[in-house]
Amino acid sequence: MGKSKEERIKKLKKKRIWPSVVGLILILCVFGIVMASALGLSGMDIVQRKLMDSSRKSVKVAELFADYSSETEEKIEQTVLAHIDILEEIEAVSVIDKDKKPVWSSGDEYPVMDDNIKMEFLPGITEEEIRVIIAEDKSQVFTLDDGKIIVNQEALENIFSESEFDVAMPFTQLKLWLVIPVNGLRVMVLNNIPIYFQDFMMMGICILLCALLISIFVIYYLISIISMVSSVRRTTKIIYTDMVTGGDNWLSFIKKGTKLLKKGRGHRKYAMVHLEMRKYRSFCTCFGVNKGQELIEKFYAALKKEMKRHEVMAHQENAEFGLLLVYTENAQLEERIQRLENILNAVLPGMKVYFGVGVYWVSPGESDVEQVYNNAMIACEMLGEEAENKIAFFDVEMNNQKLWERKVEDDMDRALLNREFQVYLQPKISTLDERLGGAEALVRWIHPTEGFIPPNRFIPIFEKNGFILKLDDYMLEEIARVQAAWLAEGRKLVPISVNVSRAHFTREDLAEHICAIVDKYQVPHSMIELELTESAFFDDKKVLLNTVQKLRAAGFPVSMDDFGAGYSSLNSLKELQIDVLKIDADFFRGADVEERGLLIVSEVIDLAKKLNMKIVAEGIESKEQVDFLTEQECDLIQGYFYAKPMPVAEFVQKYDS
Repeated sequence: MGKSKEERIKKLKKKRIWPSVVGLILILCVFGIVMASALGLSGMDIVQRKLMDSSRKSVKVAELFADYSSETEEKIEQTVLAHIDILEEIEAVSVIDKDKKPVWSSGDEYPVMDDNIKMEFLPGITEEEIRVIIAEDKSQVFTLDDGKIIVNQEALENIFSESEFDVAMPFTQLKLWLVIPVNGLRVMVLNNIPIYFQDFMMMGICILLCALLISIFVIYYLISIISMVSSVRRTTKIIYTDMVTGGDNWLSFIKKGTKLLKKGRGHRKYAMVHLEMRKYRSFCTCFGVNKGQELIEKFYAALKKEMKRHEVMAHQENAEFGLLLVYTENAQLEERIQRLENILNAVLPGMKVYFGVGVYWVSPGESDVEQVYNNAMIACEMLGEEAENKIAFFDVEMNNQKLWERKVEDDMDRALLNREFQVYLQPKISTLDERLGGAEALVRWIHPTEGFIPPNRFIPIFEKNGFILKLDDYMLEEIARVQAAWLAEGRKLVPISVNVSRAHFTREDLAEHICAIVDKYQVPHSMIELELTESAFFDDKKVLLNTVQKLRAAGFPVSMDDFGAGYSSLNSLKELQIDVLKIDADFFRGADVEERGLLIVSEVIDLAKKLNMKIVAEGIESKEQVDFLTEQECDLIQGYFYAKPMPVAEFVQKYDS
C-alpha cells in the first residue's frame, strides 16, 4: 500500500476518543470546584450577614450601659434582660471594669479575656476596641480564625451524615462573645447565632438548577462520545469491507495477512494464491453486471467456508481473489487448490467455468503481503489467456521476465530516438534464375549495454503495450530512406516487404498515413511491399478490406504473411484481394512434411496461381525443399538456405549488381 494512502486511512480512523473523555473529566472537576467554591462563599456570605446583624444588636444592648451607675443599675439590668428575652441571637450579657473585675452578669458567666481577636470581619463597625472571644464549641460548622469566617468541614459532614434532621431547627450555631467598651466598662455580649437550612434555600435552588444543567450537558457529552465510538467503528468497518462481497476487502487482507506472516514466522508454511475466473467480462456481457457481482458474492462465500485457522482471503477485483493459505507439502496444496476450483465450479451447475491460479511460496521472514501477492499474479499471468484450470508456481525466471519487460519499456522510447533499432534485410531468391527478387525488412535492436537483442525478446512486449505502432512507422520510414538512397546512387531497386501490425488496422486513415511516410522520400510505391498477418482479418474486417483496397490502388503490393497459421485462411483469401502469399514455414517442418505438408504446399501454390498471386516460401533451409518449390513453380524463396537476415550495408555489398 502506498504511504500516502496508508496515512490517509490512518487519519480517517484516528477519531481519538480520549480527548473527549479527558475533556469531560476536566469539565466535571471544574464544575465541582466552582460549585464547592460557590457553596462555601455563599455560606460565608450568609453567615457574615447574620453576624453583622447580630453584632449591631449587641452594640445597641451594650450602649444601655452608657449611663450605668448605682442609681440606674436596676433599671438597666431589667432592660438588658428584656432585650435578651426578645433577641434570639443574644444569649447572655456580662460586664467587667477596666481591671477585669466583674460588675454584672445575666448568667454569672464571664469569658476569659486573653483569647480574643479584632472585629475585622464586620464592615461598618469601626470601633477598634471591639473584640471577639470565640466560644469553645468544636461542633460549630462556622467559626472564626484570625478575623475570617471559615467552614468546619468535619462538622458539616457530620450534620449531613445524620439519617434524619429537622429543616425547621437550626443545623448549627455560631457562638461568640463580643467585647464592647462603654463608659469605662467592657460589656461582653454572648451571641448564639442560629444557621437554618432555609437560609441556604435560594442558594440550594440555584445549585440544583446548575447541577441539572450540567447533568444535561454531561449526558449530551456522553452521548456524543458514544456516538463517536460508534462512528469510529462504522468507519473502520467501511474501510475494511468489500463493496461487492460484503466481506473483507483488500486493505483488510493486507492488514491481516501481514499480521499472520509476522506471527507465524518459522512456525507455519504459507503460500500466497491468486485465483481468477477466466473471461469474467464475457460472463458479464452475456448475463449482465449484476449477475456477475452475484457470482463473485457466491464465489467469496464458498471460498470463505474453506478457510482454516491462521488463513485469510479477500476479493481483489473483478473475479479475482487473494488467498493466504497454510500448507505442509506442495502436493497437498495443489490438491487443495484443485478442490477449491471444483467447489467454485459447483456454484454454477451446468456451466463450465475456467480458472487461472498463480502460487507463490512465501519464504520465512517475508511479510510484505502486496509483494508476495504480486509474485503470485505474475505466475498466473505467465499462464497466458488460453490456459484453463492450470496452476502456475512462481519462480525466479518469471521475475526475471517481468524485470526484462520493465527494462524494455523503460528503454524503448530512448532506443527509437537514438536509432538503436537497426534494419536487417533477408533476401528473397527467384526460383527461375536464383537471382535476387526482393527482400524482407526485419528489425534488430542493438542495445548500448545489452548488445544484440533478437526480435522475439522485444516484439511481443511492443505488441502488448502498443509501441509496435511507432516501431512499424520507424521501419517503414527507414526502408523508404534506404530505397531513396539507392535511387540517388543509381542502384537497381528490388521490392522490400515491411510488416504492418494488426494494431494499425484500427485506424481508418491508415492508407493515407503510409502514403505520407513513403512520399516524403519520393520512392515508387511498387518497391515497398506491405505485409499483414492473417490474424488481422479477424479484427475490424470492414476497415481492413477498405484499407487494403486503398493501398493497392496507391500502387503498394500487399502480401499476407504466415498463411496457413490460422483457421480461416481460405475464407480470408476469398474476401481479401492481395498480391503476394507467403507460405508459413511450419509447412516445411515436422515428421509429416513429405506426406502431408508438401501436398498442402503444392495445392496452395496452385490455388495462388489461379488467383494471380505471387508465392513466397519462407523458412527454407534445405536443397530438397528448394528443388520441390522450384518444381511447383513457387516464385520466391526466403530462408537460411540462401542467407540469414543481414545489415543493409552487407546486403548491398553481397547483392549489388
